Amino acid sequence: MNLKEKVIVIDPDKCAGCHSCEMACSMKHFSKCHPNYSRVRIHEFRDVNTFIPITCQACDDAPCMKVCPMGARVRIESGAVVTNDDACIGCRACVYACPMGAPAVNPETGKTMTCNLCDGEEKPWCVRACTMQGALQCVPKYQVSRVMGRKFAWTLRDEYKPQGAKEEEQKFGFSFG
Repeated sequence: MNLKEKVIVIDPDKCAGCHSCEMACSMKHFSKCHPNYSRVRIHEFRDVNTFIPITCQACDDAPCMKVCPMGARVRIESGAVVTNDDACIGCRACVYACPMGAPAVNPETGKTMTCNLCDGEEKPWCVRACTMQGALQCVPKYQVSRVMGRKFAWTLRDEYKPQGAKEEEQKFGFSFG
């Protein structure tokens, strides 16, 4: 495993749907403040007040790379899976193959684009812009399971307290949470 590889970890429970990440991404890459130019997109489910940021997760066994007839989907040193514009013919096979729905179509060229982690910057622009709740984090790929596991451990602790916890708390003088 390449220890330099990073990935953006998404916590949809924290996303407020502010679209700051989209605007930051489009400004970084195109100097335009428009969601069609962003490599991260917010899917909105307003009926249940849920917003889910979608960006490339740089799958280890990336289906987008396998399906591209031109070999235009490549992995770069940071671990990001990106499109080689010189090889891409705009067929969109990668769009259909991606389980996350991450590849977006560049409105100017018709070729696909995905997150390149801002060309290896320490903190990608979308992560910097996600200041309301911190729904986006950029972490080394080997830490993803630990970051997500910690979140679920707290959820489990809150949902599955031992029976009789109140009595035990009073008996021993401490709280289970």
